[in-house]
Amino acid sequence: MEDPTEVLFPTDCGLSLLAALDDDDAPGLNGINALDIGSGSGLYSVALLAAGAERVTALDINPASAAQTAANVRANGLDAARLTCVTSPLEEYTPDERFDLVVTNPPHLPYDPSYARGDGLETALVAHRGGRAVYDTVVDRMDTLLAPGGTLLMAHSSLADVPRTVTQLTARGYATETLAIFEMDIPLLAYAEHMETMLALLKERRATGRAEFDGSRFTVHALMFRRPLSADGR
Repeated sequence: MEDPTEVLFPTDCGLSLLAALDDDDAPGLNGINALDIGSGSGLYSVALLAAGAERVTALDINPASAAQTAANVRANGLDAARLTCVTSPLEEYTPDERFDLVVTNPPHLPYDPSYARGDGLETALVAHRGGRAVYDTVVDRMDTLLAPGGTLLMAHSSLADVPRTVTQLTARGYATETLAIFEMDIPLLAYAEHMETMLALLKERRATGRAEFDGSRFTVHALMFRRPLSADGR
């Protein structure tokens, strides 16, 4: 088995959302209390602290993520006292307070036993339910995690049914905006031995309208969801 403590290096998907943080319509970051779901190596946690976030909680199921995120915060000359690292499945995480901002880049590749590895790298890239497992959990948990008036920023792969997520959160009263759309390659080289299996799964999802891609190219949507301040949307 592969080393289960490995942490995924920032990918093009992750970097796309980082770029969107500079969008004119992106929320202000100074003084906020933020949650980084699936923090990995700490890409977003570092960026949020550097941009003036008062506190950042880095949440990841991989135990190696906490040490790597803290190390990267210190390496960038930032105050590690403003960082809290939590190792927990998202389903089981219950914070003491809700956050002003939630940032996440969920895994988006469909699961198959033939290429399942069970290590930290797989959990960062592959998800059950056709790649939607973490997206669905984020949607289910968002009212618990996000303060009224708060913002969810999500890097959403077109391989994992963008319209479904938008529809679900819009139905809850969240205002939705697309900050940017980035085109990139499906990371098939990482699964070269099982490329045909993965493409077959993706093509099945595309045939039912649950995935969009052209050849080996797909898109990542930098999405912003704003939770209403109250039940009547104000």
